[in-house]
Amino acid sequence: MQSLALALVLALPGIAEEEPLTAEAIARDAAAPLTFSITPGAWLIRLRGSSSWGGGSLTYDDQLGMDDMDPAFRGELRIGRDDWGIWMMGTSFSTTGSGSFGGNGIWDGQNYSAGQQFSSSFDMTNIAIEGQWNPLDLIGEPNAHIPLFLTFGGHVGGLYTDMKQTLDFGGYRSEAKGEYASLYGGVQALLRMDTMDRVPWLRRMEFRASGSAGATLGDDGGTMWQVRADLRFFLTEHFALLFGYRLLELNLSDDQYEANPSLQGLYVGATFDF
Repeated sequence: MQSLALALVLALPGIAEEEPLTAEAIARDAAAPLTFSITPGAWLIRLRGSSSWGGGSLTYDDQLGMDDMDPAFRGELRIGRDDWGIWMMGTSFSTTGSGSFGGNGIWDGQNYSAGQQFSSSFDMTNIAIEGQWNPLDLIGEPNAHIPLFLTFGGHVGGLYTDMKQTLDFGGYRSEAKGEYASLYGGVQALLRMDTMDRVPWLRRMEFRASGSAGATLGDDGGTMWQVRADLRFFLTEHFALLFGYRLLELNLSDDQYEANPSLQGLYVGATFDF
């Protein structure tokens, strides 16, 4: 019995003492297995760009009065690791405007004149999925004072867009709508800094950025490009606050109707990792 008690006394300090947080341990965590990252948030969009239908173009913001900042829900999901993953996104945006035309022109075969009253609306839903691969994996020195981890690579994906634009003036109402599919490719990077518990309320920070460009299929075709960038503050191992920016620009052509909408604005939300 005395021998057992002595063994427990000698073992307790080792049991109670946690493994010290080192750069080597953090490097092992950086090579974590498969994770699920869910990010719901609000995209604070200001609509830019222009459209035309058989005549001179009208800008969405200045000439069609749709220049307010309208929040839209945007959800993002990533399944994978830092060096590879599947990323998905869904968002829906709607805005309206009204005013008077600043000049004469033609829209959908109808003439409008300066000073004539109008009302307009714009709706867009986007769903995207892309595969990401980061073959360049740079990790700081194991004994670095503040470990930094950088991964860099490329991605390919597809974007589905459902868009509708209406314009009412002089007793005439027009509606242009369509569904479009885009294929794109680009690059992305992830920079992570672990605080090594030096900041009690902050586990780590992550900066993510990507850019893409591609072609829109169907009808008369078109182009698209997008930019994503954000900074994530992980308050716990599995929860982070996100502050970033999102931009999506499409150039579409469908018979006589042409549209170049640009959805851009701040993106704020939260990330849940599992």
